[in-house]
Amino acid sequence: MAGPGQQREATDGANTVAALGLRRAALRGMLASPIIDADDQKGLRDELVSELRSIANSISRAPAKNAVELCAKLDVLGEEYRPDGDSGSIRELIASIRRDVVSLTGRPAVQERASFQTIRPLHNARAAEPTQQPAEAAGEAKAD
Repeated sequence: MAGPGQQREATDGANTVAALGLRRAALRGMLASPIIDADDQKGLRDELVSELRSIANSISRAPAKNAVELCAKLDVLGEEYRPDGDSGSIRELIASIRRDVVSLTGRPAVQERASFQTIRPLHNARAAEPTQQPAEAAGEAKAD
């Protein structure tokens, strides 16, 4: 019989970073429970840790569809990377990359909206101008 990790491998094409992230968060919540630390739950704890590693591997293979998913992948990297020494510098680098991604991807969306909104009113104003000008010209011709 296939284990949970193997079953997920079979449906790997349907997994997204968001879905895997939700599963990962649930597993981390279970592992944070004081009940799991009990000696009689060692088998369950080992299984949850194994599944957590499997999900981390699946996230590394899933493409990020947007900046939020890319940042989620960076968060996984920051939590999974455990060097023997101080991990402060790698966490700072990951945080810096995360801020850069958010700032770089946020700017074009705002510019697109602004240019779209300014183009539309100008188009409507131009369409209205020709209908007003002939009426004004006719009024001026009658006055002479």
